[in-house]
Amino acid sequence: MKTLLSLVAVALLLSGCGGGSPGPSVSLINLRFEDATALETTATFTLRLSNESPQPVPLEGEVHKIYLNGLYLGKGLSDQKVEVPRLGTVTHEVKVHLSNLALATRIKSILETKSFEYRIVSVFHGKSWWNRLKSESSGKLELKDLIPETDATNAPPLTPSP
Repeated sequence: MKTLLSLVAVALLLSGCGGGSPGPSVSLINLRFEDATALETTATFTLRLSNESPQPVPLEGEVHKIYLNGLYLGKGLSDQKVEVPRLGTVTHEVKVHLSNLALATRIKSILETKSFEYRIVSVFHGKSWWNRLKSESSGKLELKDLIPETDATNAPPLTPSP
């Protein structure tokens, strides 16, 4: 009996170590490229965290792995404390370091299709090591949504001269 209780305790302990109750869902709502070197580009991802739970979700830190058209590009880490309100959303920015070598292999297909699919695999850390939440989200972005329109201006229209 004692051995059985020990086995059950170990099984419960190990199942907790895998960590990862479902966390807030993550949506990419903006992407801004900042610094670039030969091997790495730093981008700021604006993420929307959505909580479908009737309880607020306090977060002590986050790890977001970014995939583009199925290829791992890089990850963003944040030690910013964020609380996702109950049945609500919050937006916040995360700096992501992207591999230019991995990105270069995908540029041609992105330019040809004028769109790309992304996947974000996130791990959220709570106040204790045991309090980890996981989330995975994906979506598709069109290049036209990331490029500002060049013909948009607030200047008065030109009138042809007689």
